[in-house]
Amino acid sequence: KSTLADYTLFIILNSNFKVQVVKLPPADGKKQWHRVIDTSLSGEDDLLDPGKEILLNPSDVYIANPRSTVVLLGK
Repeated sequence: KSTLADYTLFIILNSNFKVQVVKLPPADGKKQWHRVIDTSLSGEDDLLDPGKEILLNPSDVYIANPRSTVVLLGK
């Protein structure tokens, strides 16, 4: 949890050459997980601007593509 703002980060590093299904912990309190970065995505979808984060649904798992980094924001 950040002391500068009310959010939580969850970082996934998939160095494997296979897709990995990652079980996510519940976000703190009433927060929900949002995707900020997924390096496996192309174009402008890999890094999203503040306020443009994608709400995860379902919010308990994330499918991490091979050789990718994912940053989730609990807000």
